Amino acid sequence: MLITPLKFPNKYFAICFICLSFFCNQNLNASNEPIIRVLISKEKNLRIRADSSIPLMFKYKNLIKKNVKGITLKKEMNSIKLFFDKNKSKVYEIEEDKELVIKSYDKRGIWVGGKRYTGLIYIKNLKNEMFVVNKLGIEKYLTSVVGSEMPYRWPLEALKAQAIASRTYALKKTGNDLYDIDSTQRDQVYNGLESKTYKTYKAVKFTRSLIITHENKLINALFHSSSAGMTENSEDVWKNKYPYLISVKDFDQNNPNLYWKKNFSNKELQILFPKIGGIKKIEILDITKTGRLKNIKLIGNYGSLDISGINLRKKMGLKSTLFRFKFITVNKKEKNKIKNHNNLLMISGMGAGHGVGMSQWGAKHLAMRGYKAKDILEYYYKGIQIKPFKKIYK
Repeated sequence: MLITPLKFPNKYFAICFICLSFFCNQNLNASNEPIIRVLISKEKNLRIRADSSIPLMFKYKNLIKKNVKGITLKKEMNSIKLFFDKNKSKVYEIEEDKELVIKSYDKRGIWVGGKRYTGLIYIKNLKNEMFVVNKLGIEKYLTSVVGSEMPYRWPLEALKAQAIASRTYALKKTGNDLYDIDSTQRDQVYNGLESKTYKTYKAVKFTRSLIITHENKLINALFHSSSAGMTENSEDVWKNKYPYLISVKDFDQNNPNLYWKKNFSNKELQILFPKIGGIKKIEILDITKTGRLKNIKLIGNYGSLDISGINLRKKMGLKSTLFRFKFITVNKKEKNKIKNHNNLLMISGMGAGHGVGMSQWGAKHLAMRGYKAKDILEYYYKGIQIKPFKKIYK
């Protein structure tokens, strides 16, 4: 285990001191740009490596290495086992509740698994999981988020609207001791340098520091892919009612994936809902004004279950809560074509996402009609103001 301080020869003292100072005093951005900590992985096995001939810099407690090509980490019980490419026989143990830091000067970033990231990589060992967090300036973060959330070939004004909404969402987000925001659809998608392009860079640069407020407070800048004609009131999806998140007409009819279908066999339904013995009947208890399922009763072989449309969507992996369903009996000729045959639950739906706030496909349509980013945002978020986050944030 790495417990005692390491003794360095005098000729390496200056180099090690510089490296230590770099890690301790690294501010990432000298212009007061907000820093964000993004959770990028909780994998039990992880490979981290340099992208090119420029090596990585590594720090854990008193151990500092500045010529690292690659690192392998494996979570075992309460510890993390680690070894470097140059000496795979030497295995280090990262103690519980301790963290290590990795940095690179390479503009092409650091490979973490199958994606590249800029900024600092923090890895913390907790009892049950290995948390990998990317710490960087919010503007660099956004150049990836915009390309992860919206195709970079879309009109620049749509990308700019996405940049402002995503910046607002990130700054509004309340994190925890480990990280501020998740890199998945739980918050907003962040794929590191893999999704950064010149066009997403322009969208972020042209909107630098701009955020959305309502009554001088950051709004909850929710967005989604496609609402299928009408966005949703916030209170019809969640408990909170926001005056700026109200239902408006959407313009997402050109979405090629507007309509979707998903089928479930009896066996699949029994696995999903074992306590009630699958689903043999569904009753709609409540729908929103836009037609989304709000509350539903599932009736199975052993009982029933009342569930919200949101939770059912998550449980069954549906694209939205704007769907209807029917049960069909598979005939003998089709049984051989369908695994786990007998009855099927067929679900047909429209749109993608929760339907609240800005529709990304709608933003594309409006941008193609000549709307500016400000116009798009003011259409989907009512009674808002768009302004710089801080005067010193330049």
